[in-house]
Amino acid sequence: MQMHEERVEEAPDVSDLVSRLEAEADEEVAPGSITLRWGRGQIAVVKRAAAILGVPYQTYLKQVVFRQALDDIEHAEAVLGAERQSRRSRRRSGSS
Repeated sequence: MQMHEERVEEAPDVSDLVSRLEAEADEEVAPGSITLRWGRGQIAVVKRAAAILGVPYQTYLKQVVFRQALDDIEHAEAVLGAERQSRRSRRRSGSS
C-alpha cells in the first residue's frame, strides 16, 4: 500500500479482497421487507399489544415473530433430536 497525496494505492489483490468484504457486509446489514395480509381485527390486536408495551407495532411484530421463530426452532430440534436418539436405540437393540 502506498500513499499518494490524498489517495491510497492498494495492491490489486488487497483491493479486490476489500471490495468483496465490503459487499458481503452490505448484504448482511441490508434490510429486507415482507408484506403481511391480515384482517383489521388482527391488526388492531397487534397494535393494542404494542401500545401497551410502548413500542411501535412494526417493532413489536419483529420482536414477537423473531422470538417465536427461535422457540419453534428450539422445540423442533429437541423433538427431532429425541426421535433420532430413539431410532438409533431401536437399531442397536434390533427392534424397529
